[in-house]
Amino acid sequence: MTATPNTSANRNTNKEAFLNTIAAKLGRARKSEVRRPAVHEFIPDSYGPLTQDDLVEMLKEQCFFIHTQVIETTRELLQRTLDDLIEANGSGNVMTSGDPRFREYGLTFPDAAVWEKAAGRAENIRRAESSNTAIVFADCALAESGTVVVESRPDQGRSLHFLPAHYIAVIEREKLVLRSTNAAAALNRRIQAGEPVGSSINFISGPSNSADIEMKLVVGVHGPLRATYVLI
Repeated sequence: MTATPNTSANRNTNKEAFLNTIAAKLGRARKSEVRRPAVHEFIPDSYGPLTQDDLVEMLKEQCFFIHTQVIETTRELLQRTLDDLIEANGSGNVMTSGDPRFREYGLTFPDAAVWEKAAGRAENIRRAESSNTAIVFADCALAESGTVVVESRPDQGRSLHFLPAHYIAVIEREKLVLRSTNAAAALNRRIQAGEPVGSSINFISGPSNSADIEMKLVVGVHGPLRATYVLI
């Protein structure tokens, strides 16, 4: 038996035959144009009007259930707050993202590793694996679920959020929204404006919670053992 070469022409023929079959089963002609669906803003009718303080209280309440610590501080005390958390985590190696907000807030961590494009993927992952504490800035945070939203970028890879033993996410109050639909709407506006976005968008809701073995809850089986949100 002679195999048919998997050429580009063959693939296109197979694709066209497949799509024609689907259209026939649906009882309609093939569609050649796809319209972008309308994007609607989601209004939190179930809660009524919410202030930023309401969102903060909602975040703190939800984080209690997902075993995540929330600490409120100020711009002036942010460095001291983070230093205290690093010490509480047992000190050890620290790794930060390359987010420019570290410079904007004047944050310095002696001997800390930084996720940077120049280091390359393998070296960045090695640094993350050997770090006891990771510190990042959240791109957005969702009060309703206690979730931080972080983009994967050259200065902040996915592994940074999952390999270190302890995870600290700094949340600016103005970045706090109600739920994922608000974050998605803001992301859509950025895309429509032609702004660059990360290669992936990660939604992280505290450390992992698993009760698969004998129905006993174990926190931090997959990823960091402890997560802390620092709200400024």
